[in-house]
Amino acid sequence: MREKPSYSTSLKKFLCLAVALGITSSFAAGQVQALATWIGSWDYVLRHDQDGKPQAAFARLRGDNEALLWLTCSRMPVGEDLPEVVSMTAAVSQKSYLGPSAPRGRSTIYWFDDGSPELSYWVYRGRVGRLANSEQVSLFLKKLSGARSLVIELSNYRYETQRSEFQLNAADTKAVAERFRQDCRDIAGRVSADQSLIH
Repeated sequence: MREKPSYSTSLKKFLCLAVALGITSSFAAGQVQALATWIGSWDYVLRHDQDGKPQAAFARLRGDNEALLWLTCSRMPVGEDLPEVVSMTAAVSQKSYLGPSAPRGRSTIYWFDDGSPELSYWVYRGRVGRLANSEQVSLFLKKLSGARSLVIELSNYRYETQRSEFQLNAADTKAVAERFRQDCRDIAGRVSADQSLIH
């Protein structure tokens, strides 16, 4: 694992994609303070608020055909006089337009290694499909930690399959998962959230 300085160019790329994942409100105020880290094949960014407290963590892995796998955890304000909330997601972005889904999401199939396909509902917007239920994200992360490959079949607005494949280095992925869980616990701790989901 090697630390790299926080350059504004690379941070803008990370933050632009974070906006596409629907977490723009966490960046609404204040100057961005973030540190980019490379953990093997993964890119990792931890963002801090103006007080230097962890506010958002992003892990990104490149797949085939320009696909990107994202893990995000952030705390953000809901509105005036309301406490902040923590959002944890797993998402895949790819080059084909997927279109929006209903609020419940669109059925999506994925599998790790040679295991059985799993079905869950992912929320779609533009070119991104995301798993936004914290319990499902924790389970996804647990399975990801020990896997060598991930195949996910997003579907576009015509329900045509858009397949993305990711090759995983077990040691890199385990290190990313451990770092992400710890950072997410720290982020959740700032709002006294239920940390039992982040295991």
